[in-house]
Amino acid sequence: MPSTGKAKRPDAHIVIWRGRVQNKAGKAKMSNAESAEIRQEGLAGHLELQILYDIFSALDSSPYLQDVLKRTLANILGTLKCKMGALYLVKETSGEKWLLELSAHHGFAPRLLNTVQYLKIPSEMMDKYWQDDPVRWFPISRLYFAALRERMKEKGVEEIICIPLMSHNHVVGLLYVTNDGAYKLGPGQSELLRAIGNQLGVAIQNARLFDSVERAKRELEISFDAIRHAIFLVDRKMRIYRVNRTSEVVYGPSLVGRKYPPIIYGTEEPHDQCPIWAGLESAQPLRTEGPHPRWGGYYHYYVFPVFNVSSGDLERVLYYEKDATQARKLEERLQQAERLKALGTLAAGIAHEIRNPLATINFNTQMLRRELELKPAQAEMFEDVSEQIRRMDRIIQQVLQFARPSDPQFLPAELNDAVRRCVDMAKMYLRKASVEVTVDLQPDLPPVVMDFNQICQVLMNLIINAIEAMPGGGKLRIGTFSSAEQGQTFEIHDSGTGVLEEDKLRIFDPFFTRKPEGTGMGLSISRQIAEKHGALIELDSTPGEGTTFRLIFPRGNDQLASRNAK
Repeated sequence: MPSTGKAKRPDAHIVIWRGRVQNKAGKAKMSNAESAEIRQEGLAGHLELQILYDIFSALDSSPYLQDVLKRTLANILGTLKCKMGALYLVKETSGEKWLLELSAHHGFAPRLLNTVQYLKIPSEMMDKYWQDDPVRWFPISRLYFAALRERMKEKGVEEIICIPLMSHNHVVGLLYVTNDGAYKLGPGQSELLRAIGNQLGVAIQNARLFDSVERAKRELEISFDAIRHAIFLVDRKMRIYRVNRTSEVVYGPSLVGRKYPPIIYGTEEPHDQCPIWAGLESAQPLRTEGPHPRWGGYYHYYVFPVFNVSSGDLERVLYYEKDATQARKLEERLQQAERLKALGTLAAGIAHEIRNPLATINFNTQMLRRELELKPAQAEMFEDVSEQIRRMDRIIQQVLQFARPSDPQFLPAELNDAVRRCVDMAKMYLRKASVEVTVDLQPDLPPVVMDFNQICQVLMNLIINAIEAMPGGGKLRIGTFSSAEQGQTFEIHDSGTGVLEEDKLRIFDPFFTRKPEGTGMGLSISRQIAEKHGALIELDSTPGEGTTFRLIFPRGNDQLASRNAK
């Protein structure tokens, strides 16, 4: 091939690139020192990326602090090929020393853990971690724990690295690793180790924040579930978003996601006075009270709107229902007791005023019967007068007994014995009224502190009332039982016509009666005796289905009875 006439330079295949000799094939000619430096830089970069990846992997795997600490430490030690490591978190910073607690470890024998659990460092030493070169290298001879020094000697460890864990310019902990891995770390890797400490410090603070949020959430859930009344969170589509445990006990499981009307009211649509629907419509807090459409009784209802924080729109309402049936009964009993007290005082005065003239009328009537020669019709009229006088005297006696009852004589006695005596005394009355009686007494009931005769008076009054509620005969069920919640209970149920709804609030009032020959004092006196004993009389009745009365001796009535005796 003909020559071009130009001379070829012997180094034409060599070019200079970045201060290094390089041929056209791209292969650099460098010294051994330069090659080692590049390998070291590449290794450091690889380690930094790997360790940062390990930290982020630990964070991604779990947001919980203990998981983050354990996994991060294991990953860092695995990447650096170190045998042992310990991570301490700041526990207290008061006084001249900082107290740090061991939160994660690797390579420690179980017997060592108790000796290295806490670390006390002077405040002046901790302050030095804010300086330019916070990462420290020191020999194991400077270790505070003698047992740990021996353990490291056995492992062949000579040097330890201390890396502060920083977050927002504050030390949150210290990471100790043994410098015995395949990659020997020196001051040239300070920036790498410092970056590790900063990343891990931020990760710890984030995990702590998550832990505090989770703890607050758990405490809120525990408090939410501990409330002994039903609570519902309902969205604008009438679907249940959240409930507490009481709601599931009362209304059944698997409530979330279902519409509330069938659950709470047993209907497909909300009723006219539904507080939840009113709250969704008005976006205002509401409070109502009244009978429960499904359970009856007497309830208080509360509704509170829940708004979106960003938009301010109504998202849900919180519905809270509280069964106030027992509280209302107690309130009614207290109100009735006040009325009865005033009425008793008035009745006692009237009874005394009537008693004296009545005694005079009775005396003069008897004298006239003896002195006059009466015709049969006149004698019958006098007898009627005497009978009505005796009836008036019985009423006065009952009024006085109600106004100034005799003090009970409290002694331990068995409720079953009182029931047996009263049933035995009422046998003839039961037979004449064609009433079929069933008696079911729980055996082995413990004695109750009571005035036996007064309790018999109460039981007898309840039995007679039940018989008179069945003028055409019927069935009478008498029983006793005991429960951990209520104590001992006497229960009597008749199959009569029941008590009218409007009469339930008045049935224990003095002089209230539906019986033609009744005085209306029996139940008033019975309740008064029961209250003296620390007991309750409850009424359950449905017109047409019969009536149930209960005489309940709550647990602890002994103390109340003894106080009343005083």
